[in-house]
Amino acid sequence: MPAEGINRYVRLWQHIANPAEYIMHKSDRRHRSLSFTTKPLPLHFQVTEPLYQVFKELFMQDVYEIDALVAQLPEQPVVIDIGANAGFFAVQLLSKIKRATVYAYEPVPANVQAFQQTLEANPRLKRTVHLFQMAVTGHHKAVIDLFAEAADDNQVVASVLASFHENNTRTLTVKGITLTSIIESNNLAVIDLLKMDCEGSEYDIFYNTDPDLFRRVRHIVMEVHDLDADRNNVSALTTYLESLGFQTKHVPINSFCHSLEGIAAGR
Repeated sequence: MPAEGINRYVRLWQHIANPAEYIMHKSDRRHRSLSFTTKPLPLHFQVTEPLYQVFKELFMQDVYEIDALVAQLPEQPVVIDIGANAGFFAVQLLSKIKRATVYAYEPVPANVQAFQQTLEANPRLKRTVHLFQMAVTGHHKAVIDLFAEAADDNQVVASVLASFHENNTRTLTVKGITLTSIIESNNLAVIDLLKMDCEGSEYDIFYNTDPDLFRRVRHIVMEVHDLDADRNNVSALTTYLESLGFQTKHVPINSFCHSLEGIAAGR
């Protein structure tokens, strides 16, 4: 369950070594980036104004319940991060577990640039994070139209769906890759964690990837958006994941978005 009220500040203290930067300077975020250092393992990263809510989701609401999640992973997990944005999830994960290998996929150029700056600021991450500027799909498409906000800075609601968000008035053409290609090109026999936050593309990816490939996945955490009453909603996707052998649970983040977790039974 995402933390609320005072518990958000408890999580901030658990995950961030300099919480005073948020408490004392959050009102300055429109004028400068906020600078944070994680704990227990120190990693440094910047939070621009467009990424402020993403920071709060991960490091205050703690939507992935990172400490409980890490406790279920092996010492050297293999992680696929679809919809990596500016890399906050990878930073959060690698601040808790040192030897994870992360394959991160993010299509928006400004987000990739911010992620790359974080990698440059933390040499350890450059050895463990493999960053690709690509959108992930179920059906193969060499290039994809991505609908994004008009600004050239960081994006948080960019989607392959034109109607996903009213602010997405600009079209970006980006490279595409399937989840199948990610698994096969990287020779991944086991995926210890599949994290997904891809603004509506989760349905295309799950429904159009060979179900046998999901037998390689041990743990899933993702954001799921209710798009319709047919197959593109959290209830339908939960049923599908359970048919693949995952034990699932989900909780609401907001009125149309849910945090969903799936754990492979017996794997």
